Order: sequence, then C-alpha cells, then structure tokens
Amino acid sequence: MSGRRAPVPLFRGLTVGLVLPDRAFGAAVDIDGLLVEPDLHFQATARSSRLLLMPRLGAFSRLLLEWENLPEIGTFTARTFPPGAGAAAPFDDDELHRLETWMRDVAVLLHQHRDRIRASAERAVRDASAGLDTSLPDEVPEHSHVVSAVIGTRVAGPSASTPFGVVDVSEPRILPSRPSTDEMLVTERSTGRLLGRRITERAGDEIVSVDLHPELPAVDEALLSSAYEQHIVREVLFDDVWQTFVHLLAGLEAPASVTYLV
Repeated sequence: MSGRRAPVPLFRGLTVGLVLPDRAFGAAVDIDGLLVEPDLHFQATARSSRLLLMPRLGAFSRLLLEWENLPEIGTFTARTFPPGAGAAAPFDDDELHRLETWMRDVAVLLHQHRDRIRASAERAVRDASAGLDTSLPDEVPEHSHVVSAVIGTRVAGPSASTPFGVVDVSEPRILPSRPSTDEMLVTERSTGRLLGRRITERAGDEIVSVDLHPELPAVDEALLSSAYEQHIVREVLFDDVWQTFVHLLAGLEAPASVTYLV
C-alpha cells in the first residue's frame, strides 16, 4: 500500500431543497429594522430545546428562549455582553417584547417540525457524500413548499482511488471494558462491511492517543484518516443545513456564513 492521502476536497456548492410548511414566515416583518445580519440557532434534545438569537452582527447581545415541552411557556432572557459595561441597551422594552413574541412564534414552528429539519440535514449529508451537487426532497407534503439554498461544503463524493465507494464513520461509542476509550467504526455504505476502526484513548478531556486499525488488506491508515476527516466535514454540513432551515422557516435569509458564493 502506498499510504498516499487523498487530495483535500475543494470547497463546493451544494444546492439543497428544503420543504417548508406553508405556515413558515415569508419574511420577519414583525421585527423589521431590529435585526442586522442576525444569527439564529435552534437546538433540540429529548429533554429540552433552546432558540438563541444574536440579533445584530458585531453587537454583543443575545436573546435566548428555552423550553421543555411547550415553547409558548418557555423562559426568555436577554443579555448584553460584557454585562455592566455601561453601554446603552440595544433594544427598548417595546422592541424586546416584539422580539420575544416573534421568537416564541418561530419556536412553535421549529418545535413542530424538528424531525423534518433533522431529516433534511441528514439527506443533504447523504447526497453530498454520494457525490451529488443537488439534494432534493423525494416528496413535498400537502401544505408545504420547497425553498432552495446553496450551501458551501468540503464534503467529497466517493474516491476513485479506492474500491469501496462511499465510506461512513459511526459516532464514537465507549468501550465497556475500557471507559476511557472510545471507538468509531469505518464501514462501506453499500454493504455495511467493516473497513477499520479508530480508537481514541482519553485522560479526562485530553486525548492521549489515536490508533487506526485497518480490517481488510486493501485498507490502510491513510484511508481511515481521510474517512474520519470527511466525517467531521459532514457534521459541519449537517449543522449548516440545519441552521439554514431554521433561518428560512423564521423568515430570515440563509446565514451568510454558510452560503456558497460563486
């Protein structure tokens, strides 16, 4: 085996079709003029959810809505950083009320459609890693419509230099016999065949060692290392598609930080 590393994939544009409910905000008119290149982030777990708005580029303020079951009764907080610095608050009480109302309305839709958001991000990653430049939904449910966004990514398609096609990497799992060690499996997507393992030894938050273990003669450490790097950029693409969906559903433009410009 030559051990040559695959070339670093070029940054490219992926056109993603996102199925928005017709109830999605056509534009954030209720807060028109209050936002300047905003950043809106939505996190959903089995136990709780949060919607974080950084309303103005370069302004050290954030608005946060957190809830467990219903966003309508979630906890809303507004903070300016650094606190107590003596700077004027970016919003008066009326403006804050408008922003809170808008965030609660957006949160209701996000909460209702969180599975759709996740499925769209997973589809985009799957299509990009298969070498496609476009990721479109298989169907459009009733009372929905498709909006497209072009997102920049370094996710590459299958390498012509290996016989395995698309290669996937599992999420890390802790080894039962070694609690300080986690394992990631590298597999061939089309067959599920195990190609290798990535073993990480930790001491607290520190990484002590990383070992790559090929499972087939045609697999070398360079392939396993490249697969892991692609796993990381796929996670980045997932997050970027997720945030883009959140922005579009809220009536905002796609985040400038993830948009691909020719």
